[in-house]
Amino acid sequence: MSAGEFYYEQKILENDLISLVPFDQDIHTSKLVHEVKTHDLLKFIPFPKFESNEEFIKSFWAPVRDAPGECLYAIIDKATARVSGESDAYAGTMALTATSKENAATEIGIMIFPAFQRTHVATNAVGLLLKYTLDPPPAGGLGLRRVEWKCHSENAGSRRAALRMGFEFEGIARWHRAFTLGDSAEELEKRNGTKGELRGRHTAIFAITWDEWDEKRPKVVALMERKH
Repeated sequence: MSAGEFYYEQKILENDLISLVPFDQDIHTSKLVHEVKTHDLLKFIPFPKFESNEEFIKSFWAPVRDAPGECLYAIIDKATARVSGESDAYAGTMALTATSKENAATEIGIMIFPAFQRTHVATNAVGLLLKYTLDPPPAGGLGLRRVEWKCHSENAGSRRAALRMGFEFEGIARWHRAFTLGDSAEELEKRNGTKGELRGRHTAIFAITWDEWDEKRPKVVALMERKH
C-alpha cells in the first residue's frame, strides 16, 4: 500500500521486543497461509477462505492492499529472533481497518500465530498501535479520537485481551457479520439459526477514545514493559 492511497504513511512501528512492518506479499504470504491451514485461526475471524498463496492474494490481500483506510502489518518478534539467531520471527498480523480521517476513528485487528500466543507479542503489538493511533501528531501519533476492537461475542480470549489493554466494553451488535468459514452447513444452522453456509456473528464492541487516553496510556506502557 502506497502512502498516496492512505492518509498517513504506513511505517515501521517498533520497540525493543517487536516490530510492526508493512505486510509484504512476497515475504509474508507463505507463512500466513501455512499457519491458517495448520491451525484453527479463522474460527472467529471473517477472513475469506483460502487454501493457497494465490487464493489468499486474490480473496483477501488484493482488495485490502489498495483500499483507503485499510492497512496490514506483519508482527516480527525481535526478542525471539535474538535468542534463536533467526533473521526474523514472523509472529502474526496486525491491522488497521475502516480508518476514517473525517471521523478520526479506526479499528484494530490482530492474529497471533500459536507459537507466539501468551507471550509479550500481543501486548506489545496492540500497545504500539494504540500509541500510534491515539498519541497526538507532535508526539508522533495520528491523534485519532476513537480506536475500536471488535470480536465474535463468543471469543472469550479476545474479549479478555481487549479489557486488559484498556478498551471499554460498549455492547453487542447482534447478527453484525456473516461469513462462510469453518463448520458444516448443518452445524451452522443448528448453532446460529442460519441457512446454508452463512455463519452469523454477534459482535462484541470495545473502544478507547481520545478523552480517556491520557489516563489509560501509562497503564498500556506498563503492560508493555512487564517481563513475561
